Amino acid sequence: MLYNYNDFVRFKEVFMKNSFLKRTVSLLLISAMVLPFTGCSKFLANISSKDASKVLTDALDDFYSDPVNGPVSYDESYEVPQMLQESLDFALQGISSSTYELGEARVNKNRTTIKIPVTFSKVIQVEDIAMGTYDEVSEALGACDKEDVEIIFVLKSHDGDWAIEDMSELVTVFFEPYEDIVYVDENGMPTSYYEPFFEECYVDGTWYEPLMSTPLDSRTLDTAPEALTACFYFDRPMYMTFTAELVKNGEVVQTIEVVLNGNTTAYCEFWGQTYTSGSYVVDITYDGEVVAETSALTVAGR
Repeated sequence: MLYNYNDFVRFKEVFMKNSFLKRTVSLLLISAMVLPFTGCSKFLANISSKDASKVLTDALDDFYSDPVNGPVSYDESYEVPQMLQESLDFALQGISSSTYELGEARVNKNRTTIKIPVTFSKVIQVEDIAMGTYDEVSEALGACDKEDVEIIFVLKSHDGDWAIEDMSELVTVFFEPYEDIVYVDENGMPTSYYEPFFEECYVDGTWYEPLMSTPLDSRTLDTAPEALTACFYFDRPMYMTFTAELVKNGEVVQTIEVVLNGNTTAYCEFWGQTYTSGSYVVDITYDGEVVAETSALTVAGR
């Protein structure tokens, strides 16, 4: 059978129309498959977001109910540092006066990790608070700025359950700023050990001859004394009680209390024991921390 040119043209037109139709149908089928898949993915992501947000909300509510222990159920590594009771009280007051609001959750493609920003409002910015009495510190905190602080919490899926990776930034924001506050009594003396204060006011320490009450010229005693005496000097009247420790060859062998009531000298006299040969040092402590220490005194005789 012979075909003329016009038949060839008609065949080409029909073929092209069929190819276009096929491509169109293919695109429609692909779209019909992709659109439900995309919608399903967003739907699952929204479910994951709601579940994770619920976990985080419960954790933050527990934090506000019990800032010290509440978050431990969600993050075993969560730990509030050891603080003075006064500072802890102020930190808890600061937390109770703040509020929080969850932002939009960001879900990864596999829905295994979710990041949720949380804005904490009215967070006290503890800055430039010098030593002061409890009332003075309270007044200074009341004058501090209050700002919004954002923390991004990361939650990961474990066997279908959402767990918060780390809640330690709550400690950084709400507790750590209060750690360095120093409190003083009515005499201006710190109520707990504060190294800069003692570095400023401590002058020197020396051994005394126990009978004559004069500074020793030598750091060696030829015979065992009936008492050992050391003195520590300060540049201002001191109103506090020190613990003085007599240390022999690295071991505490005697402890006494030394009360300073406006004195500038801490006079530490140890007696009632036999102070046999060895190397002796006296240190004074306050609130469990060493304030000052003498040089070593050697007792040569028995």
